[in-house]
Amino acid sequence: MEKPKTHIAVLDGIRAYAMLIIMGFHFWQQSWLQGVIPYDCLSFLGIQDASLTWIPRTGYMWVDILLLLSAFCLFLPYAGQMTDPLAPAPDSPCQFYVKRATRILPPYYLCLLLSLLFFVRPADYSSTADFWKDLITHLTFTHTFFPETYFSTKYSTVLWTLGIEVQFYLVFPFLTKLFRRFPFACWMILQILAQGYISLFAHTADGGADSFHINQFPAHLGVFANGMLAAYLCCLLRRRMPHTKKMIRWGGTLLSAVFAGVLIYLLRNGLNRAEVIQRWQVDYRFLFSVCTAAFILALDHAHKGVQWLFSNRAARFIAAISYNLYLYHATIMLQLKAHRIPFYPEPLPDAYAWPQSASGASWYGSWQLGYTVIFWITSIAFAALVTFLFERPVGRCLLRKSPNKYK
Repeated sequence: MEKPKTHIAVLDGIRAYAMLIIMGFHFWQQSWLQGVIPYDCLSFLGIQDASLTWIPRTGYMWVDILLLLSAFCLFLPYAGQMTDPLAPAPDSPCQFYVKRATRILPPYYLCLLLSLLFFVRPADYSSTADFWKDLITHLTFTHTFFPETYFSTKYSTVLWTLGIEVQFYLVFPFLTKLFRRFPFACWMILQILAQGYISLFAHTADGGADSFHINQFPAHLGVFANGMLAAYLCCLLRRRMPHTKKMIRWGGTLLSAVFAGVLIYLLRNGLNRAEVIQRWQVDYRFLFSVCTAAFILALDHAHKGVQWLFSNRAARFIAAISYNLYLYHATIMLQLKAHRIPFYPEPLPDAYAWPQSASGASWYGSWQLGYTVIFWITSIAFAALVTFLFERPVGRCLLRKSPNKYK
């Protein structure tokens, strides 16, 4: 039988594509860059809307998938031992915390330091107390607890996800003990807690959603639970369904195509029909993460040619730098625009959302193209530099200096 592995290659592609779509969503908000396929180019096939704009415009859903992947990968060693008692023992709680700290903290604190040096000034705040509150809550990953440090922060707004992630790390060793003994019961309890929190705090009486509560840690408990259960099922399937059988390969390919279609349908349907996008987002969070987990499980047994789309060298590279891509892409995007790189004219009187609202102007097309190219190249290049020249060397150094029992 094939023993569970601690790394599943197709997850690199899932992480990479999720990261690129999230970046596309934030970039679309600043550029209004429309789909590259004209709306009527497939009209001869009866397809009236061939725009790809729905992909970046639904990018907010893929933040949940990064959280799902985190829970999946973290629980995978524990799941491996659940299905194979001879598998290597997973990390102890102390080892887990040390490894997570050496992985997460140096790049995160570097990001905060660079923001303090170049972008965040005490004068930007209404009071000195607000400046220190914003800084201290970000240093302690508690910035999601307060509306003023969540919505009105002067740091990159995408950092809220790191707060949720670290909060998950704090309880993860305790969850693993319960999950290893009662996986399905624990999964059910976490789902009930998540849905209960969403119903009580994330829903509003008028049929909308509370922006402050939809992305708090309790609202993501179901996503984390889906990731942990998917890791367990992945190890279970790998032991019971050998990858060498052609029928399993073709079955995995077919199912991965089916679930990919379901995901596309959910995204397009939510974008086109939801009356309140945030309400749709939080209500479909469970279903979207379940379908993504099912897609991952099917893809793990799919044909190697299909798996290559998610495990090729480019996907591995983007996955490797994805953490720093997430930390810096929004800042790079906004700073390019603030410094008018590439150049765009002064806004017209009563202009809104400038310059993306200037569609039809003679300079508009070249500005969008230049902004797009510069943003993507700069973001990827900077993330790669931070990853390979800072994150990995510092992480290795800190891990070497930690006591042997924590390595």
